[in-house]
Amino acid sequence: MRESLRTWIADADTRSSVDAFALRQAVPALAYQDGRLLDLYSSLVGEVFDLLRSPADLDPRDWPTLGRGLSLVAAQLEGRTRADALFYAASSYYLGGLSSAAYLTMRRANPNFWDVDSFRACYDLLARPQHARSQRIAEVIRAVAGGESDRIRAAHAATESEVAEALETGPDTWISTRILASLLERFESTNVRAVLPQGDAMRWTPLVESLLDRHPPVWDFFPSQVEAIQAGLLGSEQTFSMQMPTGAGKTALTETLIFDHLTNRPEDVAALLVPYRSLARELRVSMGRRLTNVGITTRAVYGGTVPTPEESQDIDSIRLLIATPESMVGLLGNVPEVGRNLSLIVCDEGHLLDSGSRGVSLELLLSRFLARVDSIPRMVFVSAVVPNIEEVNSWLGGDNGTVVRSAFRPADAEYAVLRDNRRTGRLRRLTLEIRAPAGTNLPSHSVPNFLQATDFEYVSAATGKRRTYTYDSYKPLAIAAARKALPLGTVAVFTRPKRGAQGVVALAKELIDQVDLPMPMPSPADYIEDADYVDTVGAYLAYEYGADWVGTKALAAGAVLHHGDVPQETREALEEMLVAGNIRMVLCTSTLAEGVNLPIRTLVVYTTHLQVEDGVIPMLAREIRNLVGRAGRAGSSTRGLVLCVNDRQWDAMVGVADGAPGEPVEGALLKTVERLTTTLLKQQTRLTNGRLEGDAGLFSMVDGIDATLLELLSEEIGRDEFVRLAESLSASTYAYRRAEQQPRATLENVFRLRAERLIEMRDSGRLAWVRSTGVRIRIVDSVADHLLGSFDRWHTVDDPADPQMLTALLSWAWQHGDFTAALRDAYPKKELLPPENLPPLSDLLEQVRMWLEGDTFARMKERTGQDVDRLLRIHTGAISYALVTLVEQAVVVLEQLSSAPDQPLSPVVTRLPDFIRFGVNTMPARDLMADGVRHRRAAVLLGRDPAMTAPENLLSAASEVAHSLLEAGPDRWGRKLGTFVFHRTQHDLGVVSPQTE
Repeated sequence: MRESLRTWIADADTRSSVDAFALRQAVPALAYQDGRLLDLYSSLVGEVFDLLRSPADLDPRDWPTLGRGLSLVAAQLEGRTRADALFYAASSYYLGGLSSAAYLTMRRANPNFWDVDSFRACYDLLARPQHARSQRIAEVIRAVAGGESDRIRAAHAATESEVAEALETGPDTWISTRILASLLERFESTNVRAVLPQGDAMRWTPLVESLLDRHPPVWDFFPSQVEAIQAGLLGSEQTFSMQMPTGAGKTALTETLIFDHLTNRPEDVAALLVPYRSLARELRVSMGRRLTNVGITTRAVYGGTVPTPEESQDIDSIRLLIATPESMVGLLGNVPEVGRNLSLIVCDEGHLLDSGSRGVSLELLLSRFLARVDSIPRMVFVSAVVPNIEEVNSWLGGDNGTVVRSAFRPADAEYAVLRDNRRTGRLRRLTLEIRAPAGTNLPSHSVPNFLQATDFEYVSAATGKRRTYTYDSYKPLAIAAARKALPLGTVAVFTRPKRGAQGVVALAKELIDQVDLPMPMPSPADYIEDADYVDTVGAYLAYEYGADWVGTKALAAGAVLHHGDVPQETREALEEMLVAGNIRMVLCTSTLAEGVNLPIRTLVVYTTHLQVEDGVIPMLAREIRNLVGRAGRAGSSTRGLVLCVNDRQWDAMVGVADGAPGEPVEGALLKTVERLTTTLLKQQTRLTNGRLEGDAGLFSMVDGIDATLLELLSEEIGRDEFVRLAESLSASTYAYRRAEQQPRATLENVFRLRAERLIEMRDSGRLAWVRSTGVRIRIVDSVADHLLGSFDRWHTVDDPADPQMLTALLSWAWQHGDFTAALRDAYPKKELLPPENLPPLSDLLEQVRMWLEGDTFARMKERTGQDVDRLLRIHTGAISYALVTLVEQAVVVLEQLSSAPDQPLSPVVTRLPDFIRFGVNTMPARDLMADGVRHRRAAVLLGRDPAMTAPENLLSAASEVAHSLLEAGPDRWGRKLGTFVFHRTQHDLGVVSPQTE
């Protein structure tokens, strides 16, 4: 493509940005385009046909560049001319491999302007309407569904033969027929049947029909997916590792892989390991349902380290397990038969091997399978950001031929930075410098005066005088930049910390302060699509957290507050508004990059740095890459914008934009072992099991090694033989491969010590408890020796919030380093008491008790006088995970210690982990939450209804009784639950109403 045309497109893009950002001053340098829109249009169309005539001269970036230019032109045209411009733009995107961008572009065109069949065929192929008007395309899609690829080839051949004849009919017919032939040529090689190995085979039909039935339908594969399949991913026994950018189709490819594997092996089981509960929940309702519908029964296991009855029920009928590594370890320990038929493990977001205790758990779980003498499962490792993926692949058993790297993104991302003229007051102006996306060959361009004093002017309601809002720091600039980007689509404002001056809560307060003043910038509230629905969500937030909670106020201002301390049920509700387009702004931390698929058009990066006591920790390049991949998602936008507010952090962004590989993945286990080695050398001390079981930073390593060794320890094997086996097993870890001599020796020693600990457990007779329950070995003696005798009503207690039982449990938990570490991190430092640096037990006891009694956080605030954000921080950091994990481990040991048939544990104790996890205190409420009721308020109130314990419902499940209650009394329950929770609970329980249909 000519350089002059690329410059013209870039300048047209700048003009479009000036309009989109509602800038008040024209850009004189762009005046040459005035009145020449049709000249640009003609040049672009001519370029399309030049590329069709001379494909050998094609730069692969030319097609996306043309798509961009024609889309810009189309936005300024009307009627048939606009439809034609969108047609050319969509065709250019598709021929450049961007089928998602083509779909979004063509959907903007009105097909009624075209009466030529070949035009209609192009529209149907690109826009994928539910009912194709073109008989030709309808037959092509039926051929895909039926596995008749010869009919697709025939359709392409017939269209090619029509091109010469069409020239005699007229220009419209020739143009559309010529382009249709090119589109069909590409479709012939990229449609799902063509790419799948032996794709016309009927065994693929359930999957293909599932792909075709989606919205939008999936008719062909992305280039990244094609590359992986052609490399041999499907139908193989080999280990594979794939590095593909966020949004490049990893989930659909994984679904195809699992379908292929399990239909070829009808007796086998597969596991999909994901790092976060939120991602497991999302996949449960998307991939899980789709695979179940095509005959592969799926279950998501993510509740905790000990599986719930619902998670282990009928487990032998499950073909696919979607699980976090911790939950998978618990399931294998509690239901060991699960692992016997496990022949495929897909590790998603694999770069989290480097992520603290989560990474240690993942590495040791994978090492556990690699250490097997036989029946080693096939491994498939997936990540967007592992520069040394060949090294990881080799560890898992692959070779150089089984690594797939792809740079393809279905929606390109532009990177931009705010540049300050370094002046003050009314002279201070900021330019937006935009680097061209890697997927095009456009030059960079700038938007001058993107932010200036006039954007921050307002008239004071109190004095009537004109004021200028202070914008001399990055925080107001971040919010202002986000407001300016609202016309483009959904905007996310990212900051790394949750708390403090640079935290996401402070960002939310900044937004609230800004929109309270009549400044002439777009307001997020102006872009609310369904105000009534958003109001119902606001009422829900006000009830749960209070009307004065910053998240409630942010929603009233038109934005969502999204971070890790916000409970899961609320985060899901907020994410659904973003996905539906009801809200256009989200203020977030890295939870945005943890797998949740949100339609982000613009990502404003406030800061990538984290302030700590001894300095600043910058984000790694691969973390930034994973984050910015959220801007511009297939199916929601044709491109994304990543806007860096702090120009001092721009260099890190540039490296990512230029494709710098980033930091290699070393593995959190190696880092743990290296730190331990350094400490031992400094202190000149000997490593013991006491030290391993007393240091919270080592617990994930200890627990993972114990689980691996436990699988191999039989009653017959001798002590010395087992210790030698343990030492050799250390070599199966990724850490061992990468470690120097001294850390290797330390790792071997840790394996040796844990082997000796297991032998001790076997000799004491307590190993059987561990085998039958999957409990962590370091917990067993502590429960038996300290917790059991601290409370005398384990068999009879009938209230989950019983203060004596909770005091016993919390006092016991206080002795465990993982719990106390969580407390120190969760509590404000000023509230920690020396010498242990822990909060007062009474404070935590009161919060746990109120949580179990069903109190909202708003009610907790009223009763304790504590800030809601503080309560959320403690709840998430110490109660909902650290305490629940310890309690679920303790309960399984208590069950073993109290195994007399005439004196079983109280049902309240056996289900206590769920009571604490869900925040309920009745068995029906617990059952409702376990059965999928999303909202705690609904479970609490329905669970307390007298109907739950009525004699006539004695044999009915809690969900059946709740279904009847909602169906019989919608007005009553609508008032009790509130509109938002009521309608979602109707959906959860399958109650059909006009609102839930």
